[in-house]
Amino acid sequence: MKELTPPQLFVVVALFRPVGIGTSFDRRQWPAHVTLASNFVVTEHGDRLARAVSEACAAYRPLSVRFAAVPCSVAMRLSLQLVDSADLPEMHERLADVLEVMPGFVATDPDYWRAGYRPHMTQVPTVTVRDGDIKQMAYIAVAALNENTTVTTALALSHESEGA
Repeated sequence: MKELTPPQLFVVVALFRPVGIGTSFDRRQWPAHVTLASNFVVTEHGDRLARAVSEACAAYRPLSVRFAAVPCSVAMRLSLQLVDSADLPEMHERLADVLEVMPGFVATDPDYWRAGYRPHMTQVPTVTVRDGDIKQMAYIAVAALNENTTVTTALALSHESEGA
């Protein structure tokens, strides 16, 4: 019988800049990101989690996101900026489809999954966006959320080839 690893808290995010596997940072000092699948626990992670996320995101090109005018605040005193993108809700659904069937899956706040998903960027001092700004996000990361956040999977969304 296969032994499962202890439950681990994860998040899947889209990023403006790439991050490497094993990169760690304080949970209060995230790089700018748009949450694709909010905090969830799984008991079988590692390669299986990496494959699931990679397969769910494989068909996507870099994401074009438009920022909303009004930031909002949520629990943990985070300041969020809502974003609009044709691909984000679909990508979230694909991720939910593959993540929810993983062993030990539990969404820590299920109200923000599926119909409750609201694409947002957690605001950071290094990134300023205004109402209507459009930016490209070409990188996806899975991060383990502990005292420090550690990137466990990192991938780039494929670019269309020149002249295609």
